[in-house]
Amino acid sequence: MNNIEFTDHISVSDYIELRNAVDFKTISQRQAETALKNYGFLIVAKRNDKTVGMTRLIFDGAYIAVLVDVIVLPEYQDHGIGKTMIEKALTYLKTNMADGEHVLVMLMSAKDKEGFYEKLGFIKRPDDTYGAGMSQWLLK
Repeated sequence: MNNIEFTDHISVSDYIELRNAVDFKTISQRQAETALKNYGFLIVAKRNDKTVGMTRLIFDGAYIAVLVDVIVLPEYQDHGIGKTMIEKALTYLKTNMADGEHVLVMLMSAKDKEGFYEKLGFIKRPDDTYGAGMSQWLLK
């Protein structure tokens, strides 16, 4: 897709709109603001000043990274935007590693999107080595 620019900034309202567009769980304004202040790497895709995608990487600075908020508006999917954002996040990690170091990059795939991540080198779990990924939503 032509005219896609990548930046490291997204407004809280654009973040919430992206999440809603792909049926991610609704979060509060406060949660969105806090999330956008706490990450290791952020990449945002824009077309003609419209935010069309984003990805965040939460990184401990050592050996654990979690790829979150891999979002591309439905009408912009299947054009390589998500792939490019993930590749940029992985490149960020590689440039911050020393020779011989390993970083474990984890993610929770949206349902039926596992094949997309497998093409980028991620391993579907469970397999012969790893158990299933697990999660829990807490509500107060």
